Amino acid sequence: MRGSLSLIVAGAALVLVAGCGTSVDLAKSTSARSTVPATSGFKAPVPTGTLDPEELRRINPCALMDDAALKPLGQPAQSRLRDYSQCSNYMKDKNGDELNLTLSIGDLTIGQPDAGAEIAGLPYVESELDDKTACFLTAITDTNPNRGITVQAGRRNKGDLCTPGRALLESALARIRKDAPKLELAKNTLVDLEPCTLVSDTVVATLVGEKSRKRPSGAHACAWNGDGVSFMLTFRIGARPDTVAEAAGTTPVNLGDGVTAQQKPDDDGSRCRIDWSHATFPEDEERAEVIALDYSRYSGKVAGEDPCAKLQTVAKALIPRLPKR
Repeated sequence: MRGSLSLIVAGAALVLVAGCGTSVDLAKSTSARSTVPATSGFKAPVPTGTLDPEELRRINPCALMDDAALKPLGQPAQSRLRDYSQCSNYMKDKNGDELNLTLSIGDLTIGQPDAGAEIAGLPYVESELDDKTACFLTAITDTNPNRGITVQAGRRNKGDLCTPGRALLESALARIRKDAPKLELAKNTLVDLEPCTLVSDTVVATLVGEKSRKRPSGAHACAWNGDGVSFMLTFRIGARPDTVAEAAGTTPVNLGDGVTAQQKPDDDGSRCRIDWSHATFPEDEERAEVIALDYSRYSGKVAGEDPCAKLQTVAKALIPRLPKR
């Protein structure tokens, strides 16, 4: 699939034009950070070169973007881990022009592959923006729902970005099959958990109604939608919520079981976010594995509703189902 992409895809390209050496604000990163919802509801062909989705959860994406993978494309900068399954490198190509690369594992697939389009035995989708400032390339690894390994290549000025993007994707797939590099995580890591299985239908009904629609959002997040409301549970690597509380404008809330979270309601009472550190992140003491719950009512405001109280109920039901802190 080549050609135009919707504006939501153009928005995803913003992560690619941050500029060489730009620091990533992990405090603002979420599981939906550059995930683009599937737009067609298609069912991709079953991959013939299948990769185990459970194994993919633990792969270190930055190890797939080392010098061996990037030097053939130009002059690598430092690869930056944005989350469990996402890494970026703001480098220079062989001509000294900027080349911003982001590799994501487990994101929902953009678009439908052309008939017979494959890369390393996997269904393959390739799309670029009309102005040729970004190219999106995905090897589909899972069809329930359609998720894959995606490379986004971009820069401010137009050019051939699909060629280096494809080279990085091919290199990543070869490395995964030969000797998949793993993240170094704490023993009580959240990385192996599927968020969509951790909140019961009964609990969800208290938030979004009994007829909610559930959908994974990347490898480490799940979204539930009802009539005019939404709820999302996300596991991510990010700044410890208590250390950024002042800047984020959050307040502490005691959830029991030794968990003190940070909470932030919107002024109009239509949204609340609660998050807390669950496990240490061995590679960086300033970051942790963070649990985030987010509730939004975007239509049909209910008088007297307390979104934060609802989220606290969900959080208290969730905590016993998690690995011990």
